[in-house]
Amino acid sequence: MPQEEMITPKQAGGAFADGLTLIRLLTTPVIMALIYFYWPETKMAVLISVLFIIAALTDIFDDYFGGSSRSVNRKFGWVDDAADTTLVVGTLIALLVVIYQEGILAWPFALPAGIIIIREIVIGLTRGFEISRLGWNDSKLGNAKSGLSMLAVCILVASPWLTQAIDKYRAGADNAMDVFNAASPWVWGTGQAVLWVAALLSVISAINILKTPRRVGVLSQGESE
Repeated sequence: MPQEEMITPKQAGGAFADGLTLIRLLTTPVIMALIYFYWPETKMAVLISVLFIIAALTDIFDDYFGGSSRSVNRKFGWVDDAADTTLVVGTLIALLVVIYQEGILAWPFALPAGIIIIREIVIGLTRGFEISRLGWNDSKLGNAKSGLSMLAVCILVASPWLTQAIDKYRAGADNAMDVFNAASPWVWGTGQAVLWVAALLSVISAINILKTPRRVGVLSQGESE
């Protein structure tokens, strides 16, 4: 009888990493729906923040357990970058829609959010297939862009309850009711500031990617040998 192949620790790690990546991908539409129907209700904003943080953490742990997204031990590693992009872009789109419907959409948020969304669409359309097949050398700039984008979105999503908590602490028990009459803009402003930095890095990293010669020919030659 043929012996069953044993799963190596690296293969198990790759499978676990793929599971984390798929969780991140599948969590995104849930986050978007919750934002659309319930944000900025305080309790729901807490839930949305928790879900977003969990989804963002899977990006760290899938690399830790499974290695690079191009690792041979990962069957769905090619989804990794798409899952990151979908999480950030999807959440930003949901926030833009809700804030627009409330009639309070302003350019300090709309502009950097739009830059990041357009950047991801352009790179996805022009280099997405190539990057998913051949990979792309991770750079400090790209990693910083991804990290700051997630941090900014996390702060913005959490702003309803985080602002309330900080204002209550600053006002004290005697003036707690004043929080509801004049919430401070510092949390939302901090999120916007981080988003602007992420947008700037997005533009620079996009230019670097588009300036890099295409590598499809290299792959074709390698496959034909």
